[in-house]
Amino acid sequence: MLMRFVALLMATWLLAGQEVTIPLATFSGSVHGVSSKLITIENSDGNLVDFEVNRKTRVMRGKKQISISGLATGDSVTIEVKQERSRYKQILTAVTITAQ
Repeated sequence: MLMRFVALLMATWLLAGQEVTIPLATFSGSVHGVSSKLITIENSDGNLVDFEVNRKTRVMRGKKQISISGLATGDSVTIEVKQERSRYKQILTAVTITAQ
C-alpha cells in the first residue's frame, strides 16, 4: 500500500512540472461588438461569445493582415482561440481572427 502511495506521489510530482497543451478551438459567427481588448461574436445558435484580444492576435481579411479596428459589426468571422484556465473562469484568447 505504501509503495502505491509513493508511486502515485512521484507520478503526480513528475506531471506537475509538465504543461498540458490544449489545442486551439475554432468559433464562427458575426461580429456583435469589437474593441482593442475584446471581440464579441454571435454564433449560429444566437449566443454571444466574448474573446480577449491582445498584441499577439492576428486579424486577417482574406490573406491581408488588418487592425482590429478594421472589423465592423455584422462582419462574418472565424476565430481560432487559445483556452486558458484561471482560478475562477476559463479565458478564451483570440489567436487569429479571419474576416470573410
